[in-house]
Amino acid sequence: MKTNPEQLSPSQRERAARVLQALAHPLRLQLLQVLAAHGELSCSELQQQAKCSQSMLSQQVKLLETQGLIATRKAGTIKLCRIRNPEILNLFACMRHHLELLTTADRPTMPAPAPGKRTARAAKGL
Repeated sequence: MKTNPEQLSPSQRERAARVLQALAHPLRLQLLQVLAAHGELSCSELQQQAKCSQSMLSQQVKLLETQGLIATRKAGTIKLCRIRNPEILNLFACMRHHLELLTTADRPTMPAPAPGKRTARAAKGL
């Protein structure tokens, strides 16, 4: 049986799903983009760039670090962050390309409800 190099083993699929979940948040994507543009930044610089609270930044940095997307180090009392493996930025290029392909004409749309029929949301009063 020939093995496709793009195929992931079951354990790799599990790990990939966790990494993709870590990427599934606009702020975390923004943090990676900021780090890609600036290289290594202190947490306070990253917080200023992202315009988020210190506690929110701390949570997001921890999650990104746990999934191996960023690396941190201490320089005295300052915590510095950087992208651990720049290859991850290829996902941004792929996603940008995918989003460009999703034009409104290409996207499937939900059919409008038949006249006189109530949608589930309307029936609930939403």
